[in-house]
Amino acid sequence: MKSVLQALIPLSLLLSAGLSQAGDKVLASLHPLGLVAASVTPAEDLSVLVPPGMTPHDFSLRPSDIRKIRAARIIFWGGEDAEPYLKEFAQRWPDKHWIDVSHFAEAEHEHSHGHEDHHDGSAADDDHRQADAFLHHDPHWWLAPEVMVAAQAELAAVLQSGTKQSGQPFARAVAKQLEKSRHQLAGVREQAFFVFHRAYDHWVEAMQLNQAGAFTLSPERKPGMKTLQSMREQLQRGDIKCVFSEPEFSPALLDSVVRGLDVKRGELDPMAAGIAISRDGYVRYLQYLTDQFHQCLS
Repeated sequence: MKSVLQALIPLSLLLSAGLSQAGDKVLASLHPLGLVAASVTPAEDLSVLVPPGMTPHDFSLRPSDIRKIRAARIIFWGGEDAEPYLKEFAQRWPDKHWIDVSHFAEAEHEHSHGHEDHHDGSAADDDHRQADAFLHHDPHWWLAPEVMVAAQAELAAVLQSGTKQSGQPFARAVAKQLEKSRHQLAGVREQAFFVFHRAYDHWVEAMQLNQAGAFTLSPERKPGMKTLQSMREQLQRGDIKCVFSEPEFSPALLDSVVRGLDVKRGELDPMAAGIAISRDGYVRYLQYLTDQFHQCLS
């Protein structure tokens, strides 16, 4: 009997160790989504797929990344438009809980527009519809705070049974920060600016800022000479208060366009690399965006 008990002890230790590590492992695909997930996920249960300083535009999966996906029970990701390299795995492992934040964007869009939109067929109305269409399909959903609140609430609900977490504190903190951001940016809303690429439309819409253009729709696409010449002419006329670069990409293109002109320069990081993963990380990221816009547009 004693020998049997001795043989069972190591087995019981292995089982208990396995149970202690069997929490809800959450994999956030991108660093800014990790900031959202950290508001409701214990630090020891959270990991991020794409390293800080790297974007989904230039990321490719390695074997170690696939192991991370396999080890996670919940994947908090941006959807196939933002991260096409994860689409295959979402189909391969449907038993995992895939929280696609773009689905919450669709729900928010339908809720805000309802079924009573009326259009008069004017050119201005057509411009509005085109801008709205781009905004609805812009995959940088972590820059749409209302979408992140809805997606975080879903993550909190999935974790609810095991961790007793709630999404309400996050929603309140984001709402408070948005009120603060709108107040801080109220005096610079009319100031026009250029961004490096079309990553900020959701934030610009939320804050009612005056984005006059972007050098490119996506970093993989080089702007044409006609576009660059038009933007330089706007800069020469003094129409543009600030030009924003991004830390993940070379500023050489922007340098060439603004060379010799008296225009303010700023930096925006759509990947939030400078914000550490923490429970209040996403709110701090929103404040970072607010400060960067306010400083350059003032």
